[in-house]
Amino acid sequence: MPLGRLCAVVRLAQGRKAAPSAAIFHSRTLQSTPASGTRAGSDGAKRRRGSKVPMAVETLGHLLALQVTAADAQDQSQVTTLAAQGPEGTGNAVAVAVVD
Repeated sequence: MPLGRLCAVVRLAQGRKAAPSAAIFHSRTLQSTPASGTRAGSDGAKRRRGSKVPMAVETLGHLLALQVTAADAQDQSQVTTLAAQGPEGTGNAVAVAVVD
């Protein structure tokens, strides 16, 4: 069963519509190892060197979109890419997005 259909079954079992109507954009910085080399960036706000993982999840926490960038990439620049990836899995059902 494809992941999108599985998420729809879980949503229906919880009494919700099959497609999510809201999404949450969030990112986290993962610390790198010396083997990462030049792929890793430096996130000054979190004082970490590594990779940033911006993601879009629906209100139940199911993943809608994910991207991996260097830690020095700005969160604002990733929102457009994540928003473009989201409709592929939701069929344009998301009407509200919250940025964390």
